[in-house]
Amino acid sequence: MKHPVIAYIDLSALQNNLTKIKNMVPQSKILAMVKGNAYGHQAVPIARALDGKVEVFGVACLDEAIKLHDAGIKTPIVILKGFFDSDDLAIIQRFNFETVLHNYQQIEILEKTKLMHPLKVWLKIDTGMHRLGFPLAAVQDVYQRLMANNLIVKPLRLMTHFSDADDITKNKTNDQTEKFFATVKGLAGEYCLANSSAILNWEKTRVAWVRPGITLYGVSPVASLSAEKLGLIPVMTLTSRIITIHNLKKGDTVGYGSTWVCPCDMRVGIVDIGYGDGYPRVIKTGAPVLLHGKRCPLIGRVAMDMINLDLRDHPQARVGDEIILWGKGLPIEEVTSFTDTVSYELLCRLTSRVNFQVLN
Repeated sequence: MKHPVIAYIDLSALQNNLTKIKNMVPQSKILAMVKGNAYGHQAVPIARALDGKVEVFGVACLDEAIKLHDAGIKTPIVILKGFFDSDDLAIIQRFNFETVLHNYQQIEILEKTKLMHPLKVWLKIDTGMHRLGFPLAAVQDVYQRLMANNLIVKPLRLMTHFSDADDITKNKTNDQTEKFFATVKGLAGEYCLANSSAILNWEKTRVAWVRPGITLYGVSPVASLSAEKLGLIPVMTLTSRIITIHNLKKGDTVGYGSTWVCPCDMRVGIVDIGYGDGYPRVIKTGAPVLLHGKRCPLIGRVAMDMINLDLRDHPQARVGDEIILWGKGLPIEEVTSFTDTVSYELLCRLTSRVNFQVLN
């Protein structure tokens, strides 16, 4: 039997979400995040669906950029971590990629390299995330060095990243925004501040460029705003099937560690999915799946290949019935609430055992 775990990728939902985002920021250009294999959604079909509909794609590293180039993607691609040596820079030049600059080593490599043609760069400024980016005090110096380089495309693009944009109770995003604008005052260029959370929560950050990520895929990064309320549709629906059903007695235990004890005589369904497919082992008892359009709770521990379901409220359940783990009808945010992680990780962790089917 073919492995029944399927991740359906709905490209019409993707188009819907892009339209919703564009309506939120009608004056902004879109740097669409397709890093991390398009947040686990398969970068090539996602990029093909968005090719020519956004201004730039964002990837984390050179390998991700080359994969899209080799697939025939025409939209410009920017590498968020930039380059690490002159060999990387040569490849960026050869494929006409764009690059983020975030440290002095990159500036030195850039100045020592004979560029074949003008290079588009994004200057990353650290306003408080303290991950990548030039410190505020260095920005003027770096900016002038780049402006003096005749093979750097002007105007420059200046960007930063927020650490707490998903939390409207904190003022950190306002602080970072104010630091950014104070630092770049008088510097010509196009600015890029807002990620998905900032697009939703912080109007001042919606400038010339925005860079949506998780919202493109129909997931809200903000706890107080559901994707449904935002008009976003899940792009991925992860499914599997019941492979056996047991009639157990009160006191019987289910799964590793015997952590679930049947409180009464009951039916338990076994579903063909586990952490070998990327479904989280740490998910808690009670986490929902969807069976016949109705929520059904997981019980016991997730194994490498299987999970267990409490079928007491599903008397019609049969072997072969489809189970939705997340997606259409069951937001991944709801599933994530039964873990100690985030929706981003659940989407990205699916393994090669999962069959992906793209729906136009």
